Amino acid sequence: MVHGHQSQCTRRLSKSTYRTVFAQARDVCIALERGSGRITRCNDVVRTMLGFSPGEIVGHPISELAPPDSSEHARGVWHSLATDLEVPASDVEVLRKDGGRVDARLTGAGVHDDAGGVAFGVALLRARSKTSPEACPQADSPERLRAWLYALSVAEERERRRIAAGLHDDLGQLLAIAKLRVGRLGVATDTSEREALTNDLRDLIDQAARSARSTTFELSSPVLQQLGLDAALQSCGERMQQMYGFRFSFESDRTRIDLPHEALVVLLRVVRELLFNVHKHARASAVHVASRRAGALFTICTTDDGVGFCPADLHAFTPAGGFGLASAEAQVHAIGGRFAIESSSGAGTRVTISVPVPDTAMQA
Repeated sequence: MVHGHQSQCTRRLSKSTYRTVFAQARDVCIALERGSGRITRCNDVVRTMLGFSPGEIVGHPISELAPPDSSEHARGVWHSLATDLEVPASDVEVLRKDGGRVDARLTGAGVHDDAGGVAFGVALLRARSKTSPEACPQADSPERLRAWLYALSVAEERERRRIAAGLHDDLGQLLAIAKLRVGRLGVATDTSEREALTNDLRDLIDQAARSARSTTFELSSPVLQQLGLDAALQSCGERMQQMYGFRFSFESDRTRIDLPHEALVVLLRVVRELLFNVHKHARASAVHVASRRAGALFTICTTDDGVGFCPADLHAFTPAGGFGLASAEAQVHAIGGRFAIESSSGAGTRVTISVPVPDTAMQA
């Protein structure tokens, strides 16, 4: 169930908030014009699923993706999506560019503006198969789809705020102090004072350089780009161990995964969020991260010895608590993965992230 406060928050979405979904999702994501049901934007996943390029369907009514001989129920679903933008999870057939058909799970939601009116629509299409017939549990109704969009947008905003705070509180203050030292250096006449100010400036510049490198890591991990996910996870954990004081350990079966870079960025960001929660909430002395392949899944497990919590509270929104874990869960779902929490009061917390990876994308 979506909580009342969270439901109100979803009304503040704007067109910019679903950019995260379009960038990360493994489902076909489609933005719809209110009233006409015309497609105004589509992510690139549509190439794989339906054979169209985004440009080939943008500007067309979404109903053109429905086979002409669709059942009466399916025609009603497509009509509701085009006119009302509200569709609970429904099984439909979707036309491919080559004339073939794809069995898919369709969910649609109208996104509200600040005045409470529907500004535009968002639809998700997920191909169904015998092995994975279910739609994403985060988006099986219009209201939950809006909540999912909001959780993703919150994750993006949290990253911006954290980076902005670091630039202001750390790098900005160091540069301000350095500017004052330069002013004093310009009028200093005593040799020992000038030498002390020069040494002080050198130290401030060194600290500013370290702060800039840290911000660069937050924006885009060079370790992830150059050495891969395992090295980035270990580097992230060691950095946070130095910052927050808990003991960090890491193990991996050293399986290299050729997932899209965007998906790897999400996995690293989610683990960093989990480690930050260990510091902020769990009061843990030790945290362990393990990455491995388990069958057709790539899994990352984080385990801490902290105070634990009730997993049922994961989706409860409070102004103080925000959407930390809920945002992490939404981001994992956006890349086609699963997010499982095992915790109880006083017994620590274990979080398992599972992402399906085809055999052809796994190399030992």
